[in-house]
Amino acid sequence: MTQLALIVPGITLTAAPFGTYRLRSDGRYHPPAWARAQRPDPVRDDPRICPPTVPGQLSLFVPPYRMRPEHAAAILDRPEHDLPDLKTAYGTLSSLIDERAYSAASRRLALRVLRLALAARCAAGGGPIDDRLIKALPGSRPIVTAALDRAGLLAERAGTYALESAERRRARTRAPISCTGCQAWGRGYGGLCRGCRNWGARSRPVGDCVRCGAGPVPLREGWCYGCLRHRAFLGPEYDHVPWRQLRFTENALDWPVARTNPLPTGGKPAKRAVEVGTETHRRQALAPDPVPHGQRELFPAERDWSALRRAAFPEPRPEAARLLTVFDAHARAHAWTDGARKAAAHVLRIAATWLGTSVPFAESDLRAISAATGRGSQCRPLALNAFLAERGLLLPQPRPATSSTETFVKQVIDGYQPRIADELDSWVRRLRSRPDRPPTDWRTLRRYLFYVKGPLADWARRYQTLRQVTADDIRSAVTAVKGDRAHERAVALRSIFRALKRAKLIFTDPTRGVRVTRSEPPPVALPPDRLAGLLDITDRPAIRLALALVTVHALNGTDLARLTLGDVISARAQLLVRRPHGRHTIHLDEVTLRFLHTWLRYRHRRWPRTVNPHLFVTRQTVIHTGPASANYFPATFQRLGLTLNGLRTDRILDEARDTADPVHLVRVFGISISTAMKYVNTAHPHRASNIPR
Repeated sequence: MTQLALIVPGITLTAAPFGTYRLRSDGRYHPPAWARAQRPDPVRDDPRICPPTVPGQLSLFVPPYRMRPEHAAAILDRPEHDLPDLKTAYGTLSSLIDERAYSAASRRLALRVLRLALAARCAAGGGPIDDRLIKALPGSRPIVTAALDRAGLLAERAGTYALESAERRRARTRAPISCTGCQAWGRGYGGLCRGCRNWGARSRPVGDCVRCGAGPVPLREGWCYGCLRHRAFLGPEYDHVPWRQLRFTENALDWPVARTNPLPTGGKPAKRAVEVGTETHRRQALAPDPVPHGQRELFPAERDWSALRRAAFPEPRPEAARLLTVFDAHARAHAWTDGARKAAAHVLRIAATWLGTSVPFAESDLRAISAATGRGSQCRPLALNAFLAERGLLLPQPRPATSSTETFVKQVIDGYQPRIADELDSWVRRLRSRPDRPPTDWRTLRRYLFYVKGPLADWARRYQTLRQVTADDIRSAVTAVKGDRAHERAVALRSIFRALKRAKLIFTDPTRGVRVTRSEPPPVALPPDRLAGLLDITDRPAIRLALALVTVHALNGTDLARLTLGDVISARAQLLVRRPHGRHTIHLDEVTLRFLHTWLRYRHRRWPRTVNPHLFVTRQTVIHTGPASANYFPATFQRLGLTLNGLRTDRILDEARDTADPVHLVRVFGISISTAMKYVNTAHPHRASNIPR
């Protein structure tokens, strides 16, 4: 404290006496009582010191504890209800102090340190006190540790640190040092890094390095190990510089790996423990604690489940065991195969063991577990997700706002010049928002951009805008390719420039008058030997019904996937086919009707609880209401050595040979008049003629 003085230029004032500072027994000067009374009261419960946290809260990283004696003095008045087990620990510590006859000062310090330890315990989440907290105590460490251990508040093996001396801790510490040979920074053994130790172990001449002057050190052609490493890093062109490249030792870089490697350095690899007569290997058993209920994540992070690929888990907890029992009954009731049921149960067991069953499972975690454990090829993720969703235990993975195809189209357009990119963007917006027709699919736009990739790249180098494109440029671009590629390019260019003309971004349409004819191959019939015994090549009820509908009634793959149970009219032996341009009713023959009844009985017997309304269902679609995959029927027919379109074409062509009436084909198969004429002209080429105008 300093006497406040008033300084006036030209006037000398004598300062009034402030008071007498008296020398006390502690060797320091203390102010008088009236000055001490004006000092503020010390803070006895500072909320900044060890604030309590939510029980069970998991920390993002392990922070170091830094506790000093003044921290203990700042929480002397903290209420007892904020420090659980305070009375029990106080009683235990008091009895220990009485047994060891501590002085009054040591008693006060030990009680303060105990209060600080309990406050730090609450700040860490309220669990057992570990060795990190014991190491950070500012004093009275042995007696406080013994009191906490006797009170049952100490974690396992947490008191060993208090029994070790400071000299032993310092002896165990391996501080980073520089290598005396090459001055590399890191951990060395005997003052040398691994490279210098191996370098000196060989019989090399010892002397002073001709480049850096260090010595005496082992040399090779007059150069030391550090200078040779410098040349290896930077090359011979840096030999004349007076400095040396700083580097880390191999021990420094390998130290974290060595700490976690179960194999000691220099030791022999352990033998693989294989039991006699079996192929099971000894694996590390993991018994993690599930995530506490109500635990919130600080930020979304992707978990790495690869460590669980060969891990052995203990018996599941009661809640996880109940969930697995319910899932097993569900899978058996829905006729899952043994491989799929066991793979899904394994994924569910890992998720329930590691994450608990009190919170929903994230769909991304289930997929990651399935991929990491090697069960992705057998596990049925959609079926497992449906099972968990029915019980409110699934957190669906958010679908992206934009599809990958849309993102690709926008990236391709952004790669062109600004004005051309703006014009292509206007073309996309117009096709996606036309009021007179449905929006164009993003996949169609992607194909169009692929067709005109070459011409657009050429025009972007020569022109600044698509207004400069002429009709000659369009003809050159179309004639540069042949066949179907020319037709596809012409269609894409016509779509782009027509949209720009309607948007009034160009003055004239350069594609006007450009026509490209495309020759379509005529329908081809199948050899008779390929059709012999066609309905007997498989015993699967669904495929036999699909074969009958294609070979007899000429349905395509889209028609098969869209059929529903409501389209079956059993009383009239009819089947209603819904198409975009209308509905078509087919009359079922005896063979097709028998296959239909066989499939319906099999469908009800195998999946009695499915709510899918479609006629054809698979193991993947019985869990939802969507149709089968678009590639399901073509891929199934291909495995049988057939093609769906080939069978359908052969059936229509065979009917066209018996009749030359295209109206009959339209009524029987529900095709358009142009398609019917194509089949009639192919079946009767001598009757084909040009209609006079």
